[in-house]
Amino acid sequence: MPRSIWSESLGSFSDAVAATRPAPAGVAAAAVVAELGMCLMIKAMSITGGHADLVDAARREAAHLRGAADQDIGAVMGYMHARDADTLRQAIEAPLRAARAAVAGLELCVRASGIVKPTLAVDQRAAEALIAGALRAILMCVDANLRSHEEEHHDAVVERQALEVRARATGVYSP
Repeated sequence: MPRSIWSESLGSFSDAVAATRPAPAGVAAAAVVAELGMCLMIKAMSITGGHADLVDAARREAAHLRGAADQDIGAVMGYMHARDADTLRQAIEAPLRAARAAVAGLELCVRASGIVKPTLAVDQRAAEALIAGALRAILMCVDANLRSHEEEHHDAVVERQALEVRARATGVYSP
């Protein structure tokens, strides 16, 4: 298994995104941004105190985003190598995993928004903005991966639409 991007420096990851290799690209970069948004939410909630359930849930979603970034890189590289139905499915599923975690993160941010200390409200709003922007980018990548494959991956199309509906329901996401 390739090394995780999370064991590298941010500078190394940035250089890898800018390189001419197929991955890391849009989903991995967006998952990193969403994970940083989750970290801001964790910070705001931890400093505010008294809501361990939200902090624990946010940590789980941050971990899912970390895994999704690595998984997407592997899926893209696998698809570029094999270009078969199995690797295409993985290239569709990996960004959907990132989207699931980002939507859950937005939902947690909304729950936390009225709870954080007033001095931390700007960090909370910044977390929402980072996650919402990252989700927009992830869903664009999902759409690109699904293009011309909608029929054989109808379940992924339906899930993508449902995730966007959930995200819009938070009131902090717009496509």
